[in-house]
Amino acid sequence: MPIYYFHVDNGTFNPDHEGSDLPDLDAARLEAVRAAGETINDSKQSFWEHRTPWIMNVTDDQDRLLFTLQFAAKVPSGEALYIPRQR
Repeated sequence: MPIYYFHVDNGTFNPDHEGSDLPDLDAARLEAVRAAGETINDSKQSFWEHRTPWIMNVTDDQDRLLFTLQFAAKVPSGEALYIPRQR
């Protein structure tokens, strides 16, 4: 089974030295989304205060970059209205 590595940079680089055995790339994508949610949840308030996106680079066992996730929170500095785009 292939091994996938989920490296996170949230202002500090956190390499994944262990990796995860997953059946295929689709499973790695699902795991990346799950792990991103867990990382955000574990960060508590610091995620909301961070000014740049957090990045997760997913690689294979030969350090080939397979895909990247970016996640960020944007909080308006003052009162703001949300106006949905009309399609």
